[in-house]
Amino acid sequence: MSRWFRFYDDVLDDPKVQRLSPHLFKTWMNLLCLASKHNGKLPSNDDIAFCLRMSVQDAAQHVDDLILASLIDIDSNGSKSPHNWSGRQY
Repeated sequence: MSRWFRFYDDVLDDPKVQRLSPHLFKTWMNLLCLASKHNGKLPSNDDIAFCLRMSVQDAAQHVDDLILASLIDIDSNGSKSPHNWSGRQY
């Protein structure tokens, strides 16, 4: 089933997003879609790699880069989700 998620137009002026490389921006957008399919949480790096058609090593590196860019958060349980997902997806 396809589902919608909120995407805000202020991303156009968000330096954290606009300074991403093109391939990392694409990964971030695809991770937003994956989070939507998984109730706001990101699946394992193995599952990310499969869904994004990349190696597990590349998926892990992209996730790490997005964590460093403050676009992915890690909660106290170790789960990963897009930054402020619950605040924007009400």
